Amino acid sequence: MNISKAVIDAQPVRVRQLFMQWEPFMEQRVEFWEIPGNLDIHTQGHCERVLLHALRIGEARHINDRSMTALAHASIFHDTRRKDNYLDVGHGARAANYYKDFCQQNGLDFLPEAYAAIWYHDRDDDKGKAYIAANAGDGKAEWEEIYAIFKDADALDRYRLGTWCLDERFLRTPESKTMTAFALQLVEGTIPPDELAFTYSQTDPFKPDEP
Repeated sequence: MNISKAVIDAQPVRVRQLFMQWEPFMEQRVEFWEIPGNLDIHTQGHCERVLLHALRIGEARHINDRSMTALAHASIFHDTRRKDNYLDVGHGARAANYYKDFCQQNGLDFLPEAYAAIWYHDRDDDKGKAYIAANAGDGKAEWEEIYAIFKDADALDRYRLGTWCLDERFLRTPESKTMTAFALQLVEGTIPPDELAFTYSQTDPFKPDEP
C-alpha cells in the first residue's frame, strides 16, 4: 500500500473499511498486464488512489453499500488490461471482460453497474450513458451516479501526469470539485519525487500554451 496509514485512518469509517478490504484484494488477486516503458502511471498505485477518491466521493454523496462496492470493483479493475500509457481506447472494454471472467472464475459477485463503468471509462460520456440507458432498467439513476463518480475519481488522479493535467470544469460531481487539493497531496505523498519529476518531464512538452 502506497497511501500512508495516517491518511487512511483520517477517512470516514465506511471509506476506511472498504479501502482496507479492496486494496489488499487488488494487490493479491487482481492481475495487471505489464505496460512497456518506465512510467508508473496506469498500474496498482494509480488504481489505489482512484479507489480512495471513489470511496470518498461516494461517501460524501451518501450512496448505498452496493454502489460503494461497485465503485471499488471499478477502481481496482479499470486499468488492468492496458497495452500502453497513451489513449489506448478499448482498454476499458478489455478490463471489463477481465472483470466479468474474474467474477465467474473466483466467486466474486459480478456487478453490471461496475462492468459498465469499467467498459466506458475510456469513452465519451454519451456512449457510456447510452449503454446505461439501454441496460440498467430501473437502476438507471444509480448506474449513472456510479459512472459519474468513478470517472471523477479517475480524473482526480490526473495530477500524477502533471499539475496542469486536471481541469476542474470537467468534473461531473460537485463533491469531487472540493477534493482537488487532496488529490494533488495524495499524488505527492505516494509517488517518489524523482519518479514524479520524470513523469512531469515527459508530459511537459504537451502542456498547452497559457491563454
